[in-house]
Amino acid sequence: MTHSEVVCYVIRMAMTKIKPRLNYTILCDDVRQEMGGKFSLMGLFESIYANTFPALHPRFAIVNEWTGGKGEFHSRIRLLAPDQKQVLSESDSILNLFDESQRHRDISVRFNSTFNVPGTYWIETLLDQERAGIIPLIIQIVSNKNVH
Repeated sequence: MTHSEVVCYVIRMAMTKIKPRLNYTILCDDVRQEMGGKFSLMGLFESIYANTFPALHPRFAIVNEWTGGKGEFHSRIRLLAPDQKQVLSESDSILNLFDESQRHRDISVRFNSTFNVPGTYWIETLLDQERAGIIPLIIQIVSNKNVH
C-alpha cells in the first residue's frame, strides 16, 4: 500500500468505528486453549474463601467476550478494592474487530492477588476509558472449609 492508501484506510476505519458490547465477564481458576482453537474454562467461581486475612489467592483468570463492534479499541480490566476506588491490579489489551459479527475473547490472568479484608471486591472492565461492565467478587472468611 502506498502512504496515501494507508491514510485513506485509517480515515475509513475511524469513520466506521462501532463500539462493541461486553457480552460477559467470567471468573475461573484457569483457561486452556484446546485443539481447534476452543477454550476450556476450569473452575468457574463467584467467591473466594479464606481462613485468615490478608488472604493470598495464587491464580485466577478473567474472561471477557466482546461482539457487535468494528475498529480498534483499548480494553482495561481492573481489580478494585471494596471502596471501588483503590486499584489492586490492572491489565490492558487492544481489541481489533473487523466486522460486527466477530467475537473477541480477552483473557487476563492474575497471580498472587492479596485481599486484605473480607468483602465485596470488584472486577471492572473499561473500553476506551469508559466503564463497559463491573461484576462483584465476594471474598469470604470461613473456618473448617476448603479454601478456594
